Amino acid sequence: MIKKGSSLKLPARLNPQYITLDITYRCPLACVFCFMGKSSTATKEGTEMTRAELGQLVDSLSGKPRKFYISGGEPLLRPDLPWLVKRIKDGGHYCRVITSLSYAPQTAIELLGVGLDELTVSIHGTPEIHDACVGRPGAFATIAAICADVNASRFRSLSRLVFWCTVNKANHSALYSVYKTLADLKPDAIAFHHLDYITAGDLAATTGIFREELGCAPNLKVSKEMAGGISAQRLYSQISKIKAEKDARVRFDMELSRNEMEKWYDPETALKKKGFCMSPWNGIWVDPAGNMISCQPLGHRLGNALSGGCLEAFNGSDYARFRKTLLRHSGFLPTCSRCGRTAYMSGRRDTSKRRTVSKNNNSGQIA
Repeated sequence: MIKKGSSLKLPARLNPQYITLDITYRCPLACVFCFMGKSSTATKEGTEMTRAELGQLVDSLSGKPRKFYISGGEPLLRPDLPWLVKRIKDGGHYCRVITSLSYAPQTAIELLGVGLDELTVSIHGTPEIHDACVGRPGAFATIAAICADVNASRFRSLSRLVFWCTVNKANHSALYSVYKTLADLKPDAIAFHHLDYITAGDLAATTGIFREELGCAPNLKVSKEMAGGISAQRLYSQISKIKAEKDARVRFDMELSRNEMEKWYDPETALKKKGFCMSPWNGIWVDPAGNMISCQPLGHRLGNALSGGCLEAFNGSDYARFRKTLLRHSGFLPTCSRCGRTAYMSGRRDTSKRRTVSKNNNSGQIA
């Protein structure tokens, strides 16, 4: 850990590569493992950026090609989603939409037609397991039908179809069957994510850091009950069986040894995250109202993307203060200990060179 009071040298100007836009927090599903529903105090209702504001935001990030990730909530609830994707693509950027395909199914095909690079689908089991996980009968059948249409689309070769599956109580002991079911839908990739949750001890520690160093409290709540009923032993066995298939489409976020898995799913075990979160250096995350936040899981506000310039805020004092807090605490806060988002947890610190070396193409100098 970097001692308080240490001299911290940061790059003079940051120009992020990754832009996550949560365009709505509304969602028609009730997933049993939902981080927003169980761990975050963010609400589903509230102000959302207008079409004009979204266009303003995209245009303000011109100047170099970037990777836009559109998420929520359920982004398909926004009827202007195809327009937004086209606006992003017309700007020369990469665009991915993360969806449960639970609303406006025809929109998925429309997104391919306007140039979407990647359709990422949240799908979490066999038909019975998935429907139980998300609280909607027939949800899996809807996804399967849309994926069949996607695979038959004349635009299919221009867009990737990726599945995200979250480990939870309902699917962990049948994960191999889940894998086989998902593989039959012919995606380009399948990513299994370990369950995210927050313990009381981690929240208390993070709250102390926030109050002392940032002058506020985190927008989080304890959610360790989500880990109840998950057998790390059975889960490890299922994952080993999947890995034995040697399917190049499959990845696990994060890669955990058996011992690490047992600790991950034991809320009474204190964990210290390896690596370094690069999101505040390499990525902008914007909530539906246009607030720039540290990440959706943490939800710490760091300015407004619509006022005074998005890149100016990213290089402003609030972001700098938050980055220094992360540096003081070795790149992760206590509530980050069970965050499996490796796309934002990409670096490892090389103290001899005072640089961050990327593992997932999210490189950036931090010191």
